[in-house]
Amino acid sequence: MHVAVLIIVFLFTLILSNLINRLFPKVPLPLIQIVFGGLLCLIFGEQFVSLDSELFLAFVIAPLLFREGEESDITNVLRHWKIILYLIFPVVFVSTLTLGFATYKLLPAGVSLAAYLAVGAALGPTDLVAFNSLSKRFRFPKHVQNILKGEGLLNDASGLVSFQVAITALTTGVFSLQNASLKLLLSVFGGLLVGLIVALVNRLFLAILDSMDVADVSGVMLLELTLPFIAYFLAEEIHGSGIIAVVIAGISQASRFKKITLLDAQIDNVGSVMWGMIAFLLNGVVFLMLGAELTKFARPVLFSQEINTFLILGVIVLVTLLLFAIRFVMIWLFYAYRSRHLKKGIKKYFKDILVLTFSGVKGTVSVATILLLPTLTTVEHSMLLFIVAGVTLLSFLLGIVVSPRLASASSNSPDHYMQIAILNAVIWQLQQDLKEDKSRTALYAVIDNYNKRLENLILDQESNEVKSDLALINIMILGIESDGLENAFLNGDIDMKEYRLYQGYLKFLERRINRGFISNLTYVLAVLLRALPQILHEILTLGSTIRQFLRARNNQQVITKENRQHLIALYQANTALVLEALQNLDDVYSADLVGYLIHSRKQEAQIIQSGAFVERVITRNVPDNVDEMLRGFYLERKVIAEYEAEDLISRRNAKALRKEVNALENYSLKETVNTLSYDLFNYTRSRLNN
Repeated sequence: MHVAVLIIVFLFTLILSNLINRLFPKVPLPLIQIVFGGLLCLIFGEQFVSLDSELFLAFVIAPLLFREGEESDITNVLRHWKIILYLIFPVVFVSTLTLGFATYKLLPAGVSLAAYLAVGAALGPTDLVAFNSLSKRFRFPKHVQNILKGEGLLNDASGLVSFQVAITALTTGVFSLQNASLKLLLSVFGGLLVGLIVALVNRLFLAILDSMDVADVSGVMLLELTLPFIAYFLAEEIHGSGIIAVVIAGISQASRFKKITLLDAQIDNVGSVMWGMIAFLLNGVVFLMLGAELTKFARPVLFSQEINTFLILGVIVLVTLLLFAIRFVMIWLFYAYRSRHLKKGIKKYFKDILVLTFSGVKGTVSVATILLLPTLTTVEHSMLLFIVAGVTLLSFLLGIVVSPRLASASSNSPDHYMQIAILNAVIWQLQQDLKEDKSRTALYAVIDNYNKRLENLILDQESNEVKSDLALINIMILGIESDGLENAFLNGDIDMKEYRLYQGYLKFLERRINRGFISNLTYVLAVLLRALPQILHEILTLGSTIRQFLRARNNQQVITKENRQHLIALYQANTALVLEALQNLDDVYSADLVGYLIHSRKQEAQIIQSGAFVERVITRNVPDNVDEMLRGFYLERKVIAEYEAEDLISRRNAKALRKEVNALENYSLKETVNTLSYDLFNYTRSRLNN
């Protein structure tokens, strides 16, 4: 398949998988992507994509591990260095030997022990990418999370060295413990040395640029993007561990004094967004590849006359269970020694042992590693590849099933009730500003913005059924407003100018309807029913509205007090009809939802009664209300600080809320805003006034 088509298919699949995960959040995103990867392989054939292990490790795994190292809390990780080293070396080596001998005994003879040991080596290390996908869904104890991250960052090196030793034994028929140990030491220290040198050279280069005052965000970020590739290939060139080099380079990149400068702040902001997108793409590629490779490996095994399919599937289950059993026993032994040394009961550590056991899931690194296995016979090679891929998938699924019972659901978002209270406090203060200075009509747009954020925040806590009900009720309200407008115009209660202004308000209501929770047919019918009376009126009166509009162009377009009174009267009349309709829905929809809508409509009507309808219609589209938006952000930060000082929200939640405010403020301050429609409106109005 052409590379361009391949990239488009992958990107579209990632987008679709993310949408499905948003609609069905209980289904893990990696699992969706694994299924999609398998479907792509079935649709486009086995040649859809071919996983090159070296390139995969260098261009997918290396950047992910570099970023993890860069973001890791190395101080806390080092506090658990004993168990991390224990998991990296003894646990990986014991797993390699035990799994290798087990598969050798369970499967038919004909494949050498060294090949089965290579399978054990591929399945030995824990995959950090796979663990991260679990840690985003469930909240693990902090110390356990640090242990698992430290293990995941470094254990690929021990696994790859074990695999290379097994391959050497397979190809040469000779195994030397002394040579294997020496090779491991050289690999680890070679990677460590390269990682430190790359980080040091990068730091010196940036210092030179800074001293010459030529450093810029784009150049620094481009340099940072190249660091994992430089570290990986340099380490591999001297036969060191490329994975360790990448991790050490990432850790060294983060382990520096934090300078509070504008350039560093800009680099950090850009880097967070850039690496977030790169991590999402690469993680998606990892699980798509896992699904595709699993499907590819399954075909020769499942349809082969030489292999007992049920035996292979049984071996996959047994090896997966054995893998977790080995890990459990080894970790239990570590904590048994610790509890005896500290004279504490081991029961205290039992939950940690279970979390560390079932979080040790495997990932695509295992598949990429086994692909380095020299080709045996076609059937034997396919069998070993399928076993590794099958155990990888089954271990990940087992981790997804067991983890929720060992850890609580992830809660990275702030307390929504407190956030709702904060937004309400800001809205109240903005309304006080209006009472003091009613000429600042752009504040209405700011208040509407906060009301919309408040509504979205409330709806986020509701089910899809409630969101669908709200969309249907909003369509009903839009219909009532439209009918009221048409009747008022036909009865002569409003003129063309007032009609057009109210139409702008109805378009705003139309845009607020969440089309994701109603059918397209329902939405189209609602829009057509709103437009149909106007179209029929034009046909029956031979375009009277158009003629009125043309005549109105020559009239003064200043909005008079009489215009305001007519629009307010129309809004109040429609409000009475809307409230009556909502009260009749009390037995049909949720009482809380209906009550919220009634309260919102009454609150809106009170503001409109003050004579602000026209300004609110116009300022919904006014882009130059930056000063008023900044006032809102200032008040929001102030309320957040007050809530934090009173311990109503935690420091972590306050930090998350401030990040939201910063993001909104940065967006509001953008100068490249498309103001064409507003400029045309102002230009037309000025020409008509002249």
